[in-house]
Amino acid sequence: MKRLNTFQKIIVLLSILLVPVILIYTYSNRVSMSIIQQELIQLTLNQQNFLTEQLDMISEQLWKSAYITMSDPNALMLQHPSITKPGYDTFKTIEALEHHLRLQSTSYSWQYELTLFSPVTGMYITTDSNRQFDNAYFSEHFYTNWSYVKLDSGAGQQHYFVRHMTKPFTLDDHPEELSLILEAAIPASNIAQMMEQFAAGRSGEPMFYHPDYGGITRHLADFEGTDHLQGLLSDYPFEGNGYEIVRSGGQKYLMNYTESTWPGWYLVDFVPLKTVIASLNQSLMWFYFMMALLLLIGIGFAVIIYRSVQRPMLQLIKGVRRLKQGNYAFRLPVNGQSEFHYLFSEFNRMSEETQELIEKVYVSQLRIRDATLKQLQSQINPHFLYNNFAFIQSMTQMGNREAVIAFTQHLSQYYRYTTRTEMTTTRLDEELELIQSYLEIHRMQIPRLDYDIDVPRHLRCWSIPRLIIQPVVENAIVHGIENSLNDGLIRVTGRMEETHAVITVEDNGGGIRAEDLEHLRSRMNRTMDENMGCGLWNIHQRLLLYNEDGNGLSFAPSELGGLKVVLRFRVQEEKSLNKHKHSEGSE
Repeated sequence: MKRLNTFQKIIVLLSILLVPVILIYTYSNRVSMSIIQQELIQLTLNQQNFLTEQLDMISEQLWKSAYITMSDPNALMLQHPSITKPGYDTFKTIEALEHHLRLQSTSYSWQYELTLFSPVTGMYITTDSNRQFDNAYFSEHFYTNWSYVKLDSGAGQQHYFVRHMTKPFTLDDHPEELSLILEAAIPASNIAQMMEQFAAGRSGEPMFYHPDYGGITRHLADFEGTDHLQGLLSDYPFEGNGYEIVRSGGQKYLMNYTESTWPGWYLVDFVPLKTVIASLNQSLMWFYFMMALLLLIGIGFAVIIYRSVQRPMLQLIKGVRRLKQGNYAFRLPVNGQSEFHYLFSEFNRMSEETQELIEKVYVSQLRIRDATLKQLQSQINPHFLYNNFAFIQSMTQMGNREAVIAFTQHLSQYYRYTTRTEMTTTRLDEELELIQSYLEIHRMQIPRLDYDIDVPRHLRCWSIPRLIIQPVVENAIVHGIENSLNDGLIRVTGRMEETHAVITVEDNGGGIRAEDLEHLRSRMNRTMDENMGCGLWNIHQRLLLYNEDGNGLSFAPSELGGLKVVLRFRVQEEKSLNKHKHSEGSE
């Protein structure tokens, strides 16, 4: 039997591969369509159940916090006649109640308003400064369960979910006979925001629906489309949880609904089926098209491989055999412009290839050196991130808006600079701006910290490695300033010293003993192990690579009382600085 050639083998192999793939994919596509639809129903129901549980949990937490408020001794004083008389005790009681209500209303992710009213004295404490409360108000608005009502506010009338807690407890609509009433009012915008979060990254259109009040939709919803969908719900017989395929506006939707513990309210989600089924059908058509295209490409590929690869390979094998026989005068014919044109040329010029190999090794060494520099640079990662988040949270809880704004601006500038890892060098003035932002961040957290940056203007244009001074400043704060209870001072100065730009970082911390200073100097030139910090060691190694003259970090006692760290930067050639400027301009 005649053996098949390469071209025939490729055709047979393509046929064997493509036919089973087409059959299996067609069957799996039909099965997948059914499975995906069922999974979509179950997934949507699970998501809705989780959302309704979250909604119920938040409302229950709010109500529990209201119960705690009603038990506060200051709240009980609101019904005492003495509360209407001006005096220091009255002022302290009202101030304590206002603080307690503000704290309760800001303790959760939802925005809501709390009002404490005493029908006995007519006094009330509220977190909503745009509304007025009296016996007439509570006679008109008194709800023992969560109720959806429209109330006046500073921006006009808005919808709220309102519920009242009383002391003593009652279900009668006679609030004037009570001694204390607490109102919790949740703006409907919280529900709309929750719908927005639920819809993020999904193709569905959720809404919180009540047959009597309509639906609460997300802020960015297509209102015309949601009106059509709400029209489907007006006469729908809701019962517990369920789903149904409905049609609106010429489209099919998978409607899933989940009952909430809030009476009469349902979480309804409309998912357009075309986003799932249409994509599967389109995927199947594209698959058939690609299979046919691949078959044609495979045939053409087999012909090209035979003519462009197999024949030249036979010639190359012939040449290798000649060289093996010692015929070094043999040359391969160089024809055409294919990949083998280069291969045959290099085969005929072995001496030139050796020279090119040497050059490649040299380039490879340069790349390894650059990779080492970037690896050392990437190890510098500030450890104060969590402290920053804690400071922002603390200032936010204290209502110090100006401090939060200033802090986040410095933090933004700091991380905008440190995350630009594509550049290995920068201008000295940019590095100093980073240090200033870094010190401002610490000064806001450590009020006793002060700093002084004095670098001449003519030095600020020099090109230096990025993130090479900041770790030294960080070391001065962590090991110098933070270990001392006195006022802290960080001083950064610069000067020109022959062929080097010299930057000095000093602190007035507790200083360092002579033996510890010698130990620190000796560690800089040792290989880093797991017991050695990498901050100053990295800086020292990067300076050695950058300067190429043995100048790294140097240490000495500071006149301020702490440690003095000196960084020397060999003045680079003008073309290096111009290259840095060109790289910045191309960003």
